[in-house]
Amino acid sequence: MNKALTSKSDRPGRCENWGLLRSFYFIASKKGVTRAAKAQGVTQPTVSAALKRLEESLGQTLVQRGQREFELTAAGQTLFSEVEKMFEASLRAEEKLKALHSGLVGTVQIQVVTGARSAVFNEILRLMHQRHPAVVLELQIASSHTILHNVASGSVSFGLCLMLRPLSRLTCQLLLRARYGVFCGAEHPLFGRSDVTLDEVRDLPFIAFSCDAEGRAPEPMIALRDGTGLGRNISGTSGDFVEVCRMIAAGIGIGVLPVHAVQRELRDETLWQIDLPGPDLRADLYFIADPARHATHAERAFLDIATEVLQSVGPEET
Repeated sequence: MNKALTSKSDRPGRCENWGLLRSFYFIASKKGVTRAAKAQGVTQPTVSAALKRLEESLGQTLVQRGQREFELTAAGQTLFSEVEKMFEASLRAEEKLKALHSGLVGTVQIQVVTGARSAVFNEILRLMHQRHPAVVLELQIASSHTILHNVASGSVSFGLCLMLRPLSRLTCQLLLRARYGVFCGAEHPLFGRSDVTLDEVRDLPFIAFSCDAEGRAPEPMIALRDGTGLGRNISGTSGDFVEVCRMIAAGIGIGVLPVHAVQRELRDETLWQIDLPGPDLRADLYFIADPARHATHAERAFLDIATEVLQSVGPEET
């Protein structure tokens, strides 16, 4: 009779109390009772009592006592591995439920200038997907000139492009202040040199982005071309950042690239930055939108998130 009335949760080796498992998750992930209590907003005795109850219900010791540093027992490590999976699953379920609640669907088109690497933009994309996972994000590569035209004409929702200054008719939010440099490949005669003059590079073969070759160069190519004459002897062009890097590294010509985007190539010594006299070459990357556009609900949500992130962290400096 008494055996029949005993609940499953009272049997040794079982625990169906999610509250106790949650407390243990924080103890193990925060590596201590005190930090776990702080993370949950409860007192340390409450967390200690929860741990004791959990160990009693399982009939296992989960945390080593008397150790100077926090350490789980073998049983504790096994349980934490499983509890961690449970909490990850609950977070995924929460995201899916939020998506159902938001009800947002549709596509958001964003045109991006090639080579635009930005942690801030990455965060905007991450938050958009986290909050509205049913919305499709469509990223297209284009030149700054094309992006400006397409956003202004309503062909695309948003853009990331280089500009000399904000345009009054568009909403322009500064995303990144990037430093640019002139680079050559490992086989180039200028590789490794620190005493290069403008006269030496003025007529050298040059690798240009397609928009540069077409006469629609953004900053900083305008300053280079007009101030020094660099870039007039074009030996290769591409609209893709990766392919421009490839041709420069192959020694086909020198070229202008954003410094922050080629750090790996500099470490690997496949590219060399040529130090030229004169002021630093800089360019501003803007997130742009047309305020007159009749935005869809998905586009409005994306714009709100972009504004939220940019106001929170501000533009990047490289």
